[in-house]
Amino acid sequence: MKLLNQLERKLYKFRIQPFFSYIVFAMAGIYLIDLFFPQFFLISRMMLFTPAVYAGEIWRLITFIIIPPGGSILQTALTLYFYYFVGTALENRWGPRRFLLFYAIGVISAIIAALITGIGTNLYLNLSLFFAFAILYPDFQLLLFLVLPIKVKWLALLNGLYYLYGFVNGNWAIRVAILFSLANLLLFFGGDIYNHLRMAISQWKRRQAFKNRSR
Repeated sequence: MKLLNQLERKLYKFRIQPFFSYIVFAMAGIYLIDLFFPQFFLISRMMLFTPAVYAGEIWRLITFIIIPPGGSILQTALTLYFYYFVGTALENRWGPRRFLLFYAIGVISAIIAALITGIGTNLYLNLSLFFAFAILYPDFQLLLFLVLPIKVKWLALLNGLYYLYGFVNGNWAIRVAILFSLANLLLFFGGDIYNHLRMAISQWKRRQAFKNRSR
């Protein structure tokens, strides 16, 4: 926590709010440009492909973060709205500097993973925002498919299983991307998660000891 506070103070001059709104609006703009002008191959020019970076296309180190999610117009609109909702909630909870720090750590981690594997994605970066939201607001309800109410913690569990499946069955590049995508979550919540698990294990041991004494 001291390290995070020190890093946050270094970002004192950077107060860009609502920061993540600009990211989402940029994604929407890129999606529309690619939809109506596919001949520009805009998204392919923005992807974090490290051989291209080494060839001088250094803008890819930044532009990959605003590549929009794939899918139909409706799917993309719903996903972007969800990104906006989650990002804004985190920004309001933490404040602009701490949110920017969380996001910056995620971006740097994604870039490092890309330098190792040769290609990067913002998929796990954006998922890390959702996991952070789920940790802070586990009982918040969302409408799955706009109909089914479900608590965020269960959606996070499903996404966690998706992580696990990708790590077990994916290639080494996917494994590296997943591991590095956890950096911001571990820095921000690692201590809390560890204490929670330790408390849960301690309670379980006490219950087992009580059961054994009762026999």
